[in-house]
Amino acid sequence: MTALIGSSAASFSPLSYAETSTESHIDDAEVIAVVGYRKSLKQSQFLKQEATGTQESILSEDIGDFPDLNLAESLQRIPGVSISRDSGEGRQISLRGLGPNFTRTRLNGMEALFVTDSGIDQRGGASRTRDFDFSVFASELFNRVDVLKSYEAKQDEGGIAGTVDLYTAKPFDYDDEGWNGVFSAKGLYNDRNDSTDPRFAALVSNRWDNFGALFSAAYSTVDTIEEGYHVWSWKQASFGADNVADSVDAAVADRLINAEGTDRVFVPRANNIASWANTRERLGLTAAFQWQPADRLSMDLDLLYGELSNDRIENQLSTAGTNAFTGDVNKGQLLTDAEIHGDNLVYAQFDHLDLRTESKVSYSESTFTQLSLNTNYELSDRLVANLLLGYSDSDFDMPIHDKVFAEAADHTVSIDWRSGNHGHNNYDFDVTDESEWNLMRSDVREDSMDNSYGTAKLDLSYEVMDDHYLMFGVHYKEYESSGWERRNRVDWLNDPDAPDAVFQQTAIPVLSPYAIANNQATFERLEATGKISRSLDESHNRPGTVYDIEEDTLSLYAQYEWRSELLHYPVRGNIGVRWVETDQVSAGEVQLGADEFDFAEFNNDYTELLPSLNVVVDLNDDLLARLGLNRNLSRPGLNQLRAAAQVQVADQSINAGNPNLEPFIADSLDLSLEYYSDNLTASLAYFYKDMEGFIVQQSQTMAYKDTGYPLAFLDFDPRVTPQSEFTVSQPVNSEDAYVQGVELSLQFMFEFLPEPWNNLGFNGNLTYADGETTIYNEGQAHKVAPPGLSEWSNNVTLFYETNTYGVRVSSSHRDEFITGEGASQNIVAGYEETLFVDFKAHINLTDSLKISLEGTNLTDEAIVQFLDDRTQSYTQSGRNFILGVNYAF
Repeated sequence: MTALIGSSAASFSPLSYAETSTESHIDDAEVIAVVGYRKSLKQSQFLKQEATGTQESILSEDIGDFPDLNLAESLQRIPGVSISRDSGEGRQISLRGLGPNFTRTRLNGMEALFVTDSGIDQRGGASRTRDFDFSVFASELFNRVDVLKSYEAKQDEGGIAGTVDLYTAKPFDYDDEGWNGVFSAKGLYNDRNDSTDPRFAALVSNRWDNFGALFSAAYSTVDTIEEGYHVWSWKQASFGADNVADSVDAAVADRLINAEGTDRVFVPRANNIASWANTRERLGLTAAFQWQPADRLSMDLDLLYGELSNDRIENQLSTAGTNAFTGDVNKGQLLTDAEIHGDNLVYAQFDHLDLRTESKVSYSESTFTQLSLNTNYELSDRLVANLLLGYSDSDFDMPIHDKVFAEAADHTVSIDWRSGNHGHNNYDFDVTDESEWNLMRSDVREDSMDNSYGTAKLDLSYEVMDDHYLMFGVHYKEYESSGWERRNRVDWLNDPDAPDAVFQQTAIPVLSPYAIANNQATFERLEATGKISRSLDESHNRPGTVYDIEEDTLSLYAQYEWRSELLHYPVRGNIGVRWVETDQVSAGEVQLGADEFDFAEFNNDYTELLPSLNVVVDLNDDLLARLGLNRNLSRPGLNQLRAAAQVQVADQSINAGNPNLEPFIADSLDLSLEYYSDNLTASLAYFYKDMEGFIVQQSQTMAYKDTGYPLAFLDFDPRVTPQSEFTVSQPVNSEDAYVQGVELSLQFMFEFLPEPWNNLGFNGNLTYADGETTIYNEGQAHKVAPPGLSEWSNNVTLFYETNTYGVRVSSSHRDEFITGEGASQNIVAGYEETLFVDFKAHINLTDSLKISLEGTNLTDEAIVQFLDDRTQSYTQSGRNFILGVNYAF
């Protein structure tokens, strides 16, 4: 019968306590007879082998000692997982060729959403999507991560790519009654920032007979600097005849001046030397209580709190002054020399060009709170019930986002893209000379986003006969999201009341220094004029950013699980179906004119049937074959569902979200052949996903009465009628898409070799993926790989470990991938390929005391973003070295 406490992952109990808890008795399996990293690998392979669906797991090497400093960086070691990075850390994941929006993340069994932002505009600010940001929590708070690549009916729907389950520690994870605990302290040094920052973690747990309590905390401060070069975008531009000097080659001049439409040349807009400094402060707290008041009843209460703040300074020197090089050249600039390669302007020299510096200070804070109660009760010898009740809240606030711009006018400047990985600027004056710069503009901004989940799940399991179970249940989720963005700006160049800016030299490392306005000192002078204030209200709402989403989901499922034999081969599997109904309400502030707004509300609902089948055949003691067939869905991003829109009656256009979007639907096939022995684990897997209604951004012209927006919006302008045609730009369900690929993984222990070589080990994987979807640019359809898909990716770890010490070196490679449609006339945007190399070494001074040394990003790999074949951003964040001590009791 189903065990309630400490049940093994190998035990066949569909509604066991193991569903929402890290197992404590995996160690008892005979195959696990080692410690540390080697032990965690063997535990992970044991869980993978015993699972019915396709599953990968990562377990803590010891109490409070997860394999990496960052959960995303641990996940990248799993076949089929690739990550994106920001401020020197892993941030979001792509799974099996699909972007973060297609992977669902659960914390202790509850779906979770966490929002933070990037300091680099080209990576997007704080965005309202369903992507989970793994940078919020320190890895020390978790002792297990499961990646469920295949789907079964009892799982929550919503992750076409897969589901990531994160588990915090619980008191019954430890076998012995009494106190267990750990304390760790680390110092992190970044060679680009030349600073050392603290990282602390502690865990304490105790069991008193049938009751246990555990508390853990993690705190860290990390100072990072990214520096590099970027442009706003590459855009096809035109040059006025008076803006091109006779010194420019005649053929080049003719094309710049006279080319039309798609024959125009792409130019780099606003060529920036830039640097981003960020102080990231992270706090995480957990509490877990477990109680078994009777043999048939157990209860878990879990609390989780996370807080992440980013305190940023940004400096930029750009060709973005009044007479700018940001696209079309038709003001006071004069092009004196130029060179075109293909369709790109790769060299340009200007006279009378105005430059701009930007001094930005911002502060953002994200908080996450979750409370869940899990009750497991044996109603009879054959019937088990599990009830999960929970609530989570994730808030993002950016109360400070101040910019001060200064301008240096009338200079000779050249921009050169002919060599290297990015552009190079040359100036005719000393850019550090503060007397050359004048106050230009000031901006203030505030952002706020709130997300909450309410969850109720009732699952029942009935043992029909030995090793045969019928499962059924009802799941309900209530999700709410709201937010806004507010902005205000003042132009000071020609304002007689403009004060003098307070200038200084760039205060953070940058490609070359220059003078900037001191942000805070200058703002004090600006606020004294009364023309700008950091106190923003609803009148400063940015159109299209004020919207609310409510989403209620009701699911019913039935699933049959079995173990048996077929033709003398052991067979286990499950077959089931899930019915899901989703009700959505999308409400938002719609702009009618310069100062006119209204609030619109849209309702949408849909139902889906999601069948699934998973079968595992043990071909012999070491070899198994696995098959998975399923249908699943992923819901559109919150920003795509927004009702908020700009209804411009004057030019009869609407830029909007689409509250009527249908979900992505995918039919999936998973096949794998897996081999397990004491020293060797190998698997070869194939996956295929056929997706219906892939969402793309599209513009179309239609009668206003067909847009779905209220007719009342037209009342103030009698010239426009319901039959008037409007150009509507919004996301739509478009053509189908597919993703397929092959994963190869190999784990090898050299235990058969003589000492000392028997302590060597290898863990690696290789993934190939391809796929196709359709995106639209300037009305033209283009076949591209789905966003997030890298054709090739691989992860390799070579390690040497004894009971006293260990060392390992890891590499992670990812091919280029696109993130979606490109800006301006570019078809796609994306990231170039990357290769990251890390290492970790430790020595056990005693059974309780361990010293560790780690290094990440040893090659100082650059993050390069592109638009088509053009570089948009090139940054580097430096190498990190971490020295730590860990004491367990």
